[in-house]
Amino acid sequence: MSNGPALYLGRVGSTGTSTGPHAHWQVKKDGKLIPLSTARTDIGQYIQFRRPGQADWTSLYTKGQDGNFALAPGVEAPEGTSAFGMREKHPVHGDRRMHWGEDYKFDEGTQLRFLGQGSVSTHASRGGAGNVSALRLPSGYELETLHLSELPNAATTYRSSPSSGLEEEGPAVDKDTLQSTMKNLLFEAALRKSQNNSLLSGFSPYSQVPDPVEVFKKLR
Repeated sequence: MSNGPALYLGRVGSTGTSTGPHAHWQVKKDGKLIPLSTARTDIGQYIQFRRPGQADWTSLYTKGQDGNFALAPGVEAPEGTSAFGMREKHPVHGDRRMHWGEDYKFDEGTQLRFLGQGSVSTHASRGGAGNVSALRLPSGYELETLHLSELPNAATTYRSSPSSGLEEEGPAVDKDTLQSTMKNLLFEAALRKSQNNSLLSGFSPYSQVPDPVEVFKKLR
Protein backbone atom coordinates (compact mmCIF):
# COMPACT_ATOMS: atom_id res chain seq x y z
CA MET A 1 0.00 0.00 0.00
CA SER A 2 2.85 2.42 0.77
CA ASN A 3 4.20 2.31 -2.79
CA GLY A 4 0.94 2.84 -4.67
CA PRO A 5 -0.51 6.02 -6.17
CA ALA A 6 -1.64 8.69 -3.72
CA LEU A 7 -4.04 11.62 -3.91
CA TYR A 8 -2.93 14.67 -1.95
CA LEU A 9 -5.70 16.11 0.26
CA GLY A 10 -3.94 19.12 1.79
CA ARG A 11 -2.64 20.27 5.17
CA VAL A 12 -4.37 20.42 8.53
CA GLY A 13 -5.39 23.91 9.68
CA SER A 14 -8.19 25.76 11.45
CA THR A 15 -9.96 27.72 8.71
CA GLY A 16 -13.67 28.48 8.94
CA THR A 17 -15.49 27.89 12.23
CA SER A 18 -12.98 25.87 14.21
CA THR A 19 -11.69 25.49 17.76
CA GLY A 20 -8.16 24.76 16.56
CA PRO A 21 -6.13 22.62 14.14
CA HIS A 22 -7.64 19.20 13.53
CA ALA A 23 -8.73 16.93 10.70
CA HIS A 24 -12.51 17.00 10.30
CA TRP A 25 -13.61 14.18 8.00
CA GLN A 26 -17.09 13.74 6.59
CA VAL A 27 -17.87 10.52 4.73
CA LYS A 28 -20.75 9.77 2.39
CA LYS A 29 -21.65 6.35 1.08
CA ASP A 30 -24.12 6.50 -1.83
CA GLY A 31 -25.07 10.02 -0.71
CA LYS A 32 -25.66 9.17 2.98
CA LEU A 33 -23.40 10.66 5.68
CA ILE A 34 -21.73 8.07 7.92
CA PRO A 35 -18.94 8.20 10.55
CA LEU A 36 -15.41 7.66 9.24
CA SER A 37 -14.78 5.22 12.10
CA THR A 38 -17.40 2.85 10.63
CA ALA A 39 -15.65 2.99 7.25
CA ARG A 40 -12.14 2.32 8.57
CA THR A 41 -11.69 -0.77 6.36
CA ASP A 42 -12.90 0.98 3.18
CA ILE A 43 -11.61 4.52 3.77
CA GLY A 44 -9.65 4.82 7.02
CA GLN A 45 -6.87 2.38 6.20
CA TYR A 46 -6.09 4.32 3.00
CA ILE A 47 -5.84 7.74 4.66
CA GLN A 48 -2.29 8.68 5.59
CA PHE A 49 -0.77 11.61 7.45
CA ARG A 50 2.68 13.09 7.86
CA ARG A 51 3.27 15.44 10.77
CA PRO A 52 5.60 18.46 10.40
CA GLY A 53 9.20 17.25 10.53
CA GLN A 54 8.16 13.62 10.08
CA ALA A 55 9.88 11.77 7.23
CA ASP A 56 7.48 8.85 6.74
CA TRP A 57 3.77 8.65 6.13
CA THR A 58 1.53 6.86 8.64
CA SER A 59 -1.81 5.15 7.96
CA LEU A 60 -4.69 6.50 10.02
CA TYR A 61 -6.12 3.02 10.65
CA THR A 62 -4.02 -0.14 10.60
CA LYS A 63 -4.98 -3.78 10.87
CA GLY A 64 -3.73 -5.55 13.97
CA GLN A 65 -2.87 -9.19 14.55
CA ASP A 66 -6.39 -9.76 15.83
CA GLY A 67 -7.77 -8.69 12.44
CA ASN A 68 -9.33 -5.48 13.79
CA PHE A 69 -8.48 -2.00 12.56
CA ALA A 70 -7.18 0.47 15.16
CA LEU A 71 -6.08 4.11 15.05
CA ALA A 72 -2.41 4.86 14.65
CA PRO A 73 -0.53 5.49 17.92
CA GLY A 74 -0.81 9.11 19.04
CA VAL A 75 -4.05 9.80 17.16
CA GLU A 76 -6.98 10.61 19.41
CA ALA A 77 -10.31 8.92 18.68
CA PRO A 78 -13.26 11.28 18.24
CA GLU A 79 -15.16 11.52 21.52
CA GLY A 80 -17.73 13.88 22.98
CA THR A 81 -18.23 16.98 20.84
CA SER A 82 -15.74 15.74 18.22
CA ALA A 83 -17.67 12.54 17.45
CA PHE A 84 -20.36 11.97 14.81
CA GLY A 85 -23.80 12.76 16.23
CA MET A 86 -25.89 15.37 18.00
CA ARG A 87 -23.96 17.91 20.05
CA GLU A 88 -25.80 19.11 23.12
CA LYS A 89 -23.59 22.20 23.12
CA HIS A 90 -21.64 23.33 20.07
CA PRO A 91 -18.08 24.32 21.16
CA VAL A 92 -18.26 27.58 19.15
CA HIS A 93 -21.94 28.50 18.80
CA GLY A 94 -23.05 27.11 22.15
CA ASP A 95 -26.32 25.63 20.86
CA ARG A 96 -27.55 22.09 20.23
CA ARG A 97 -26.79 20.91 16.69
CA MET A 98 -25.74 17.89 14.66
CA HIS A 99 -22.09 17.16 14.00
CA TRP A 100 -21.92 15.36 10.66
CA GLY A 101 -18.23 14.46 10.77
CA GLU A 102 -15.50 13.19 13.05
CA ASP A 103 -12.62 15.30 14.37
CA TYR A 104 -9.13 13.82 14.71
CA LYS A 105 -6.50 15.90 16.46
CA PHE A 106 -3.39 16.77 14.44
CA ASP A 107 -0.84 19.57 14.58
CA GLU A 108 -1.21 22.44 12.15
CA GLY A 109 0.63 21.73 8.90
CA THR A 110 0.20 17.95 9.04
CA GLN A 111 -0.03 16.66 5.46
CA LEU A 112 -2.88 14.37 4.44
CA ARG A 113 -3.21 12.03 1.50
CA PHE A 114 -5.30 9.10 0.28
CA LEU A 115 -3.86 5.94 -1.28
CA GLY A 116 -5.86 4.72 -4.24
CA GLN A 117 -7.82 5.84 -7.28
CA GLY A 118 -10.23 8.77 -7.24
CA SER A 119 -10.55 12.46 -7.99
CA VAL A 120 -10.01 15.47 -5.74
CA SER A 121 -11.81 18.81 -5.96
CA THR A 122 -11.15 21.83 -3.76
CA HIS A 123 -13.40 24.47 -2.19
CA ALA A 124 -11.74 27.53 -0.66
CA SER A 125 -13.39 29.42 2.21
CA ARG A 126 -16.63 27.41 2.24
CA GLY A 127 -18.29 29.18 5.15
CA GLY A 128 -17.88 27.51 8.53
CA ALA A 129 -16.19 24.52 6.85
CA GLY A 130 -13.26 26.69 5.79
CA ASN A 131 -11.04 25.22 3.08
CA VAL A 132 -12.41 21.86 1.95
CA SER A 133 -10.79 19.05 -0.04
CA ALA A 134 -13.37 16.65 -1.52
CA LEU A 135 -12.39 13.15 -2.63
CA ARG A 136 -14.69 11.03 -4.80
CA LEU A 137 -13.98 7.31 -5.12
CA PRO A 138 -15.10 4.77 -7.75
CA SER A 139 -16.61 2.71 -4.92
CA GLY A 140 -19.28 5.35 -4.30
CA TYR A 141 -17.65 6.81 -1.21
CA GLU A 142 -17.06 10.55 -0.85
CA LEU A 143 -14.61 11.98 1.67
CA GLU A 144 -14.54 15.66 2.63
CA THR A 145 -11.71 17.12 4.70
CA LEU A 146 -12.67 20.43 6.35
CA HIS A 147 -10.80 23.38 7.95
CA LEU A 148 -7.60 22.86 5.94
CA SER A 149 -4.81 25.43 5.93
CA GLU A 150 -3.61 24.35 2.47
CA LEU A 151 -5.47 22.88 -0.48
CA PRO A 152 -4.00 20.91 -3.40
CA ASN A 153 -3.19 23.12 -6.38
CA ALA A 154 -5.13 20.74 -8.61
CA ALA A 155 -6.46 17.19 -8.73
CA THR A 156 -2.97 15.75 -8.78
CA THR A 157 -1.84 12.19 -8.28
CA TYR A 158 1.48 11.33 -6.66
CA ARG A 159 3.80 8.39 -6.28
CA SER A 160 4.74 7.68 -2.69
CA SER A 161 8.42 7.21 -1.95
CA PRO A 162 9.79 6.07 1.43
CA SER A 163 12.81 8.33 1.02
CA SER A 164 11.36 11.53 -0.42
CA GLY A 165 7.66 11.40 0.43
CA LEU A 166 5.61 12.60 -2.52
CA GLU A 167 6.74 12.75 -6.12
CA GLU A 168 4.35 14.46 -8.50
CA GLU A 169 3.10 12.08 -11.18
CA GLY A 170 0.67 14.22 -13.16
CA PRO A 171 -2.91 15.50 -13.25
CA ALA A 172 -5.41 12.98 -11.93
CA VAL A 173 -8.10 13.97 -14.43
CA ASP A 174 -10.25 11.30 -16.03
CA LYS A 175 -11.43 11.46 -19.66
CA ASP A 176 -14.99 12.59 -18.85
CA THR A 177 -13.75 15.43 -16.64
CA LEU A 178 -11.28 16.56 -19.30
CA GLN A 179 -13.94 16.58 -22.02
CA SER A 180 -16.34 18.53 -19.81
CA THR A 181 -13.63 21.06 -18.99
CA MET A 182 -12.77 21.52 -22.69
CA LYS A 183 -16.44 22.08 -23.54
CA ASN A 184 -16.69 24.72 -20.83
CA LEU A 185 -13.61 26.53 -22.13
CA LEU A 186 -14.83 26.45 -25.73
CA PHE A 187 -18.28 27.65 -24.71
CA GLU A 188 -16.88 30.55 -22.70
CA ALA A 189 -14.64 31.51 -25.63
CA ALA A 190 -17.68 31.51 -27.90
CA LEU A 191 -19.59 33.78 -25.54
CA ARG A 192 -16.72 36.24 -25.35
CA LYS A 193 -16.49 36.32 -29.15
CA SER A 194 -20.18 36.77 -29.78
CA GLN A 195 -21.10 38.87 -26.71
CA ASN A 196 -24.61 37.55 -27.33
CA ASN A 197 -26.36 36.70 -24.06
CA SER A 198 -29.23 35.05 -25.95
CA LEU A 199 -26.98 32.03 -26.36
CA LEU A 200 -27.44 31.43 -22.64
CA SER A 201 -31.20 31.03 -22.80
CA GLY A 202 -32.52 27.65 -21.72
CA PHE A 203 -29.46 26.28 -20.00
CA SER A 204 -26.68 27.00 -17.53
CA PRO A 205 -23.04 26.48 -18.55
CA TYR A 206 -22.47 24.96 -15.12
CA SER A 207 -25.07 22.20 -15.47
CA GLN A 208 -25.70 21.67 -19.19
CA VAL A 209 -22.85 22.49 -21.52
CA PRO A 210 -23.91 22.67 -25.20
CA ASP A 211 -21.97 21.15 -28.04
CA PRO A 212 -19.31 23.80 -28.81
CA VAL A 213 -19.51 22.98 -32.53
CA GLU A 214 -23.18 23.98 -32.57
CA VAL A 215 -22.39 27.18 -30.70
CA PHE A 216 -19.73 28.18 -33.21
CA LYS A 217 -22.13 27.46 -36.08
CA LYS A 218 -24.44 30.17 -34.71
CA LEU A 219 -21.60 32.67 -34.86
CA ARG A 220 -21.10 32.41 -38.61
